[in-house]
Formats: sequence, C-alpha cells, structure tokens
Amino acid sequence: MKKEILPPKAKEIPRLLLAHNDERIDNYFWLNNRENQEVIDYLDAENTYTKEILEHTETFQKSLFEEMKGRILGIGGFFP
Repeated sequence: MKKEILPPKAKEIPRLLLAHNDERIDNYFWLNNRENQEVIDYLDAENTYTKEILEHTETFQKSLFEEMKGRILGIGGFFP
C-alpha cells in the first residue's frame, strides 16, 4: 500500500495591513521574507512535496515540454 504524502502546512502569523483606509489581515505575510531560514525551509518542503506528488507524470512532463519547445521554435514540422 502506498504511503500518503501530505503537503506542508505554512504556519499562520496574522499581520495587519493598512492601505487606502482599508484594513486586512495577511496570515502569510511572513513568507515574503526571503532571507528567513524558516521561509526557505518551508519552500524546500513545498518543492519536495510537489516533486513527490507529481513523480508519476515525469515522462509526460518531459514530452509535453519538448512538444511546446518544438512548436515555439518551429521544429518538427509544426510550422510551414
């Protein structure tokens, strides 16, 4: 039986943002800090999850990329 792969969950840190007399809460504002090791670790976890969950489509992704590249570059008889 395949093990269940769960996505990483970003922690919520509410931050009040004010603009044009409008207030809103952004629970994920902390993810804007690209120098923060926690942000880097979270993004690495997301990338690992994505790679694992889409692993079964790897061959399709490569063939799709080659097809798109061929259409853009006019290779393979797609364009006159």
